[in-house]
Amino acid sequence: MSHVKQYAIAGAMFAMTAGLWGCDDEEEALGEGTLAVSIYGEEFIEEGIPAGEAGCDGCVEDGWTVTFDRFLVVVTAVEVDGASDTTPRVFDLAQPSSGAGQAVVSLPVTEGHYHRLAYTLAPAPSTPQGDADDVAAIEGLAIRVVGQAVRGGETLTFDWGFDNTTRYVDCEIDARVADGMAGQAQLTIHADHLLYDDLVSEEPRVVFDLIAASDGDGDGVVTRAELEARDITGEVRYQVGDADVEDLWGFVEAQVATLGHIDGEGHCDVE
Repeated sequence: MSHVKQYAIAGAMFAMTAGLWGCDDEEEALGEGTLAVSIYGEEFIEEGIPAGEAGCDGCVEDGWTVTFDRFLVVVTAVEVDGASDTTPRVFDLAQPSSGAGQAVVSLPVTEGHYHRLAYTLAPAPSTPQGDADDVAAIEGLAIRVVGQAVRGGETLTFDWGFDNTTRYVDCEIDARVADGMAGQAQLTIHADHLLYDDLVSEEPRVVFDLIAASDGDGDGVVTRAELEARDITGEVRYQVGDADVEDLWGFVEAQVATLGHIDGEGHCDVE
């Protein structure tokens, strides 16, 4: 066979291969959809954390019932691969939603299967979107919880604000977005973590007794100053590992970083 004929055959085969793989700019464009992100505090925030006895699941083990009048959080960023939103928004998770939660943002994304999401709870760098009363009440804070604990004839109230900045990363989602359709993801806030009695145990208890005992002036209001005055270094529980925490306020504040989850019980890492 002549060299000329060989080159002609090779050229034809290359042209056929190029057509099969869609070379140059002929690749099929992916469609566009949205990832609808909501936030939900579950029944523990909307309805309260029920009382129970030691060993109960999903209750306050030392008999207190804890309910929230307000549970304000500021979401300052939501990120997925290829899309992000940094508009600060405030939500009161104590408002009833019949299990639906509250809409945060719909991110425009390319169709596909999404496995990771990140979000940030932090003081708003500018005036956040949201109800005017909530915006005023959360100024300078990332989270504010207002509520009460009741056991028998005793009632204690609390109003605690936290200015922690917490970025949750590698949140494990399973969201499929088709062309022209919306996938779903839910930022889930676990209020019971505020009442955990250990920073390092894999099985902390949800309790309120030590917080209640910190009401030093007996006025029925547990304040930040009273929690700061409660030394926990001698407590059998309330272990802190390597954390530099010695008082009960610092302990509760450290638990704030553990509140954020994804799609219910889904895991996130913390930066």
